[in-house]
This record gives sequence, C-alpha cells and structure tokens, in this order.
Amino acid sequence: MITALTIQANGAEVATYQSKEDSRYGFEIYSIIRDHYRSHLTSSAVFDSSKDAEKVGKNVLEQILKLNLNEGRRDLAETLGESASDVQAIVDASKNGR
Repeated sequence: MITALTIQANGAEVATYQSKEDSRYGFEIYSIIRDHYRSHLTSSAVFDSSKDAEKVGKNVLEQILKLNLNEGRRDLAETLGESASDVQAIVDASKNGR
C-alpha cells in the first residue's frame, strides 16, 4: 500500500536491467525524488528481452496508477492506529519532495 501511494505521488517510470547470471531481463519501477534514484518495485529477471520486460513493467505501473487507494488508506489507518499519522506524514513529504 505504501509503495503504491509513493508511486502515485512521485511520477514513477520504468527501467530495465539484464541479469549477469543468465542474460534475462527484468524491470524496475522508480522515481527521482530529491535528486536521488528511488527504486519502488523490482521484478526478477524472467523476460527474454528488454522490450518484453519494459512492456510488462509499463503495464504494472499503469495498473498501480489506476488504483483507487482511498479504501486501502482507511484500512491501513485502522490497522496502524496511532501510527497512521506517521504514514500520512511520509506520503505527504514524498509528494512535497522532502
């Protein structure tokens, strides 16, 4: 949930990489936050080409961006109790580039 909130708030992009062990490809969803590369989600290197990895990565990113997280926020807040305000502060700081 926190990863999805962070991805939605920070203009995430997709990059691909190649495994050194078996030359297969994977993807990573990332953002540049406060001039630093922030990895949010990384797949295993299971794709035969960089193009295939990028296609799947972009599809995953698109699905995350479409998520309505409002209900999940309420559930998370109830689960975390008093700590919910700390999580919201983290998300807010992420939106503000802090």
